[in-house]
Amino acid sequence: MPRILCIVTITMVIAGNLAVVPAFAWGPKGHMTVGTIADQLIAGTNAAREARRILGSNLRTASVWADCAKGVNPTTFKYGGEGQFPECAIYENPASERQMEAFVRRNVGNCTAPHNTEVCHKQYHYTDVAIQRNVYMKSQVGTTNQDIVSAVSAAILVLQGNNSPAPFNLASKKEALRLLAHYVGDIHQPLHVGAVYLDATGHVVDPDQGVFNPQTETHGGNDLFIGTKKLHGEWDSVAGPIAADPPSASVLNQARSIPITAGSTSVWSTAWATETLSVSKSAFQGVTYSNEDSHDHYRIQLPQSYNTMKASIQFDQIVKAGARLAQILKQIWPD
Repeated sequence: MPRILCIVTITMVIAGNLAVVPAFAWGPKGHMTVGTIADQLIAGTNAAREARRILGSNLRTASVWADCAKGVNPTTFKYGGEGQFPECAIYENPASERQMEAFVRRNVGNCTAPHNTEVCHKQYHYTDVAIQRNVYMKSQVGTTNQDIVSAVSAAILVLQGNNSPAPFNLASKKEALRLLAHYVGDIHQPLHVGAVYLDATGHVVDPDQGVFNPQTETHGGNDLFIGTKKLHGEWDSVAGPIAADPPSASVLNQARSIPITAGSTSVWSTAWATETLSVSKSAFQGVTYSNEDSHDHYRIQLPQSYNTMKASIQFDQIVKAGARLAQILKQIWPD
């Protein structure tokens, strides 16, 4: 399912094939804020030393790598995003481009899902659980063995010294940490977890009841338009205090107050997805939908104060993501 987010997706023809260059959940500012919060919270710890040793950089820089890798053509396996996004410039050199190309080559066709034709590594960034559900479970429509919940768990396992679980093919701890720094942000973005399913007349349906009709998918809000803007992109775009560089003392203090997730690290991604699913319900509350048009899109109207609600949720979710990225690294590499 395409994730065409707040940055305009640019396509180019490379060797006769279309390649999509990066699109970012939360936008690069949001992802880098997640990384920066985590950098600050682990400063001076064993986790910070191990992360620096593995990455050769910080989590802020690593947080955009997974989306920069989307600039690799899935047919030619050549990176084609040079000069398009400033945040990817650090990876636009021969050695780093070969690393992105190798990751895509290993993860482009190693998984399948019904009614989902997107290449495998792009499926790692999201799941699409209906907003009628209250908990994340693998049996639900929209979940797969290669979704964001499984992707976070896979990266953690590799960082703990285990082999990469199928269908993921992660070659190193460096690759896993780059992915984790991004995926923890993704799993806290409401429209990367919760989804609304609509019939042709714009009525909300439950995809888990009866026979699932793929036409009811709205692709993480990418089929929902406010004028020319996609609802998904509106949620990706962050501004204000949460986009400040560096984060303010109040942002860091709020991050430090986030409690550690209960249970073993093996269940943390499921718990985070369940929490984000609950939050995602607000993204669709009070929204009205038109009939489906000839492009399988819907025009929507948002309730009053929607943007205020959205900004508040974005702030809270990005702070949680930064805090939890730090917490998982401290669990993997305790002092």
